[in-house]
This record gives sequence, structure tokens and C-alpha cells, in this order.
Amino acid sequence: MRRKAAMVTAVACGAGTLALAAPAHAAGWRDIPSAALNYNGSLDKVDFGATNAGWAVGSAGNLFSPQAKLARWNGSGWVADQSPIGFTPTDVAVANANKAWVIGYSWNGTKGLYWNGTAWNEVSYPLVGFPTAVDAAPDGTAWSIAGIDAAAGGPCAILRWTGSAWVDPQVPLPPSSTITAVDVKSANDVWLSGTVSSTGTSVNGLVMHFDGTDWTTMVVPGSMGVPGYQGTLHRIVAHSPNNVYVLRVRQNAQITNALLHWNGSSWRTINTPLNAAGIGLSSDGGNGVVMLPITTGGKSQYMHYNGSSWTTYNGPSRTGTVQAADIDDRPGTSAIVSAGTASDPSEKVPFIEYFD
Repeated sequence: MRRKAAMVTAVACGAGTLALAAPAHAAGWRDIPSAALNYNGSLDKVDFGATNAGWAVGSAGNLFSPQAKLARWNGSGWVADQSPIGFTPTDVAVANANKAWVIGYSWNGTKGLYWNGTAWNEVSYPLVGFPTAVDAAPDGTAWSIAGIDAAAGGPCAILRWTGSAWVDPQVPLPPSSTITAVDVKSANDVWLSGTVSSTGTSVNGLVMHFDGTDWTTMVVPGSMGVPGYQGTLHRIVAHSPNNVYVLRVRQNAQITNALLHWNGSSWRTINTPLNAAGIGLSSDGGNGVVMLPITTGGKSQYMHYNGSSWTTYNGPSRTGTVQAADIDDRPGTSAIVSAGTASDPSEKVPFIEYFD
């Protein structure tokens, strides 16, 4: 979600064209089979911190007996790992081979795990709301977000990893604001996005940037609706201070689903194809982004914005209703990685797909 690789050519992919660095073989989305995915449940998040430092997380079981499913990229394939506790993960962040985090919940509260390069250990995640997002940079900096109906403008909490615990970093949030997304580039480069209702009668998008010393706050032009009937800024991808994308989801507001782009001086609204609602957003390995729309068919779908236009394409056919839930680029390679679930009434089948 955070990293960049050379973007030098265009290749045919599914139903359209995706610009990516040229691989050594014919490019396209393909299934990555693994015994680590042989369970009846979901695969919900994936993240890479380095070429061979990647984790995917999902869940099985039920509310009172949840099973966290963890899969690690070992350089040649995905292998299952064991969680020390039973819970339902909501996000994963990977800094490098020796640092990763998982956040989530169980029937008895919020949960957190920390990977030290050898094993996962439980760490306290403060009871500050429902854990929704965690992100990390290669230098080991990690931030997380929790909320109480944050998508509807409810209270939120922001946490920073100290090296041993999650703490409140005392972000100077504007009054009546809610943070819903985070992108961490380094200790001196952290981006947050959400909403703010300064008047109490209208809602605007909010983006904040931390340079290691000070916070800069930007109110994004344009309406996000009104309190209680508002859109949300669901994901943020910051390539640089002059190239930032935020995914706007309309929810029940009378606005469009869109990308919002910051070029260092102004914001631009880029409507999504067919007003598709996005549930995930990642760097495309270059200067654009790949969005995951809500799907209802037997193939995953991807929408690529290269900075000037959209291309829509699909993954391989599967049985059931297929939804890719999260996506990330793999540093040092041309690969884009997605994780998701194919569901029918009797079974949920997790999957991982690669574009390389």
C-alpha cells in the first residue's frame, strides 16, 4: 500500500490493460494455491514490508470460538503460522522480516499480536474502540486506528507503536473529526484521512500529515454529506507529498464514489468507473493506484487508475461469489498481491492472487 517500484510498460491483463514493470513471462492475474489456505473461512488482509516479508490474515470459527488464520510469505510460497490466541483479525501491517502487527477483536475485547521475526506474541491493544486499521513503514514505525462507528462520524482513537506497546500519540485533531485511514511512510512521514464537521450541519473530507515534528491539516473541498448521512475517506495512499490518493465511499450520502487526488497544491475529484464503491486501495507499484470494487460474480475485479485514466480487469474464475478484500504491491518486484474469499452457501474458500 505504501511502496513504489518502476512503472515502465503496459501489458494486457484480463479485461483491460495494467501498466507495470515488465516481468520475464506473460503477465496476468493468477491464483496462488497454498495449503495455508485450506480452511473454511475468510482471507481479509495482506501486507508486504519487503520483497520477502509479507503476511496475509483471515478468520474461521464463530463469535465465541474465533480462529485467527495467519499465512507468511517465505520467499517461495505461503505457509501457515499459528496464532497464540483465538480472535478475529481486522488488519495486518508488515515493516520488515522482523516486525509485523495484527489487530482484531474477540467476544471479550480488542486483541493485538506482534511478530518479532521468530514468533507471534500477544500485546495489549487499548480498549479504545473497534480496531479498524494498522499500517507500518520499513523503519519499524507503526500506527493504528480504532473507532466507534467511525464510518458514520463516531469517536475514533489513534495509536502509535513505541517498540513495546500501543500508546496515544496525542494527535491534534480538529473538533468534530473522525479518522478512518492511515498510511505510514516513515517516522517522519505519516498520513491520516477522515472527516470533519466544523459547522455541525455539513461534513468535509480531512487529511492530516505528520513530518516528524508538526501536523499539517487539510480540509478537502467538496461536500461529504451531512452528519448521519455522510461519506467516508476509506483508504489513503501517499506516494509523495505531491501525489496523494484518498478513496471516497459515498455510503448513504448524496455524493459520488471517487478518488480524491492531491498534487501538492490542489485537490481533484476522480469519479470511479460506473460509480463503483471501493473497499480497498493500493499503490500500483508506480505513481497510480489499484482499487478493489464490490463484486457479485465469479471473478475478482480490479480497477487501475494510472494518473489519467481507468482500466478494469479481472482475476481467474472461481466457484461462488468472489470478493478480493485487500491488495498490496510487493517491494522489489513487479508483483501486485491480493487476498480475498470465494463464498457460496456451504463454504468460504480463501484465495491469494498475483499480478506479475
